[in-house]
Amino acid sequence: MFISGKNSCLSCILNNSHKIREIFINSEKSTDYKQIINKHNLLGITKYLPKRDLLKIDKDDKRSSNDIIIRRDKYLPSSIKDIIAPKPNNSLIIVIDQLNDQNNLGNIIRTSCLMGADGIVIPEHSSVQITNTTSTTSSGAIEIIKFNISKNISRTLDELKKASYWTYSLDMSGEILDRNFNFDKRTVLIIGNEGKGIRKNILNNSDFKVSIPQKKTVGVDSYNAANSLAIASYHYKISDK
Repeated sequence: MFISGKNSCLSCILNNSHKIREIFINSEKSTDYKQIINKHNLLGITKYLPKRDLLKIDKDDKRSSNDIIIRRDKYLPSSIKDIIAPKPNNSLIIVIDQLNDQNNLGNIIRTSCLMGADGIVIPEHSSVQITNTTSTTSSGAIEIIKFNISKNISRTLDELKKASYWTYSLDMSGEILDRNFNFDKRTVLIIGNEGKGIRKNILNNSDFKVSIPQKKTVGVDSYNAANSLAIASYHYKISDK
């Protein structure tokens, strides 16, 4: 698979250089990358090309601003056991229920990574998946955080509960996250579909429903999924655990 863009490619080089098969760089920008290429011993698989030739490599990528493209192994999911933190460690895991927007997915991955989440769970069906586009939308964070593809979200949540996690669904009907609210030290945050929210069976099986305070505004009904996660995960970070 091909990934492109400065942030995505630099993250791949820094975190997963062993998964890189080829690197293509705009010859006019060679000085921007030579140091990191040499440092990670990637000179042998790096090619410097004129910009017109670079743009022919990944024809599915229409962005003419790219100066670096990497061919790497496909992103591989982790098992849920690899994501679960050992007891009694503090741990945050993000579960995404049927999200459809690739930009939202990328932003959620980026936020989860920066907030120190141990991993992300994505349903196998009826959901946006991890692709080369995710590398761009997450600004390279997908190179760092673990992700699991779940065949059945309800069963995965049951497994997490058995590992001493408490599940919190972000839903407008839930308890308001205010300064007196504290998440448990082992928390699963569940984010729903952009329009429909979290499926009813998952919502009903959650330990808690929580919501983010907002001003009533005509024509704007809620935060988007990525913003909701950013606020809730920050609240988790500052909770008294």
